Amino acid sequence: MNTVLVVEDSLSQRECVSQQLTWSGWNVIQASDGVEALRQIQNNSPDLVLLDLIIPRIDGYRVCRLIKANPHTQNIPVVLLTGKGQHLALSYGIKHAEAYVGKPWQPRELLDTLKRVLLDTKKEPQTASAHAWTDYGILIFKIIQLYECRVQPWTEYGSEIIKLYEKALAAFKQALIIEPEHLLANHYRLMAEKNWDSLQEKLEQSQPCKLCQYYHGTDGINCAVHPWRRPGEFCLDWELS
Repeated sequence: MNTVLVVEDSLSQRECVSQQLTWSGWNVIQASDGVEALRQIQNNSPDLVLLDLIIPRIDGYRVCRLIKANPHTQNIPVVLLTGKGQHLALSYGIKHAEAYVGKPWQPRELLDTLKRVLLDTKKEPQTASAHAWTDYGILIFKIIQLYECRVQPWTEYGSEIIKLYEKALAAFKQALIIEPEHLLANHYRLMAEKNWDSLQEKLEQSQPCKLCQYYHGTDGINCAVHPWRRPGEFCLDWELS
């Protein structure tokens, strides 16, 4: 049984397409945003990703690029779900994905597309090069810079920034394991480590909420996102795992 990851922020659409695929014999796992999607891919290694373009936290375009840039996941086929008015975005995204299905989708069209893509993209794993790991790390580093340019990035995107820094540093280190004298990998590793050290100093000046560990300021009294009540069993604003 093939496993498909369905990434869609609309609960009703996510459940609808998941039911259709389950009835057709697929094993389905779900994600509601880009960060959760990348975590599901890392933990479950799906055979295919069905990815909406407009999703929270990390959008579908960047999720697709990260999947294809990561030497560990680049052979996982991606099918984009697109809505009306996304033609320009699609022309950018389809460069990295294998296919797309428009919304509202027809069940038969969707199933036929997924089956065709899965058959067409069976590839043997390849040994990743230092250059491939470096490109992956640079892509993550550029996404970090986009987050850090936003207003109050640590209030809204603290967990994403930390996890992305960890992934970028791991990618550069992997490149240097393969090729210790790789100049570009070493350059970006040093840059990322310098930025990371600076961020660690900022974090030491902030106090996390005692309930969900969300960094929000210096007083440490209330959670910035859930000031009046305890968050649910799993707080999406700060993953503890």
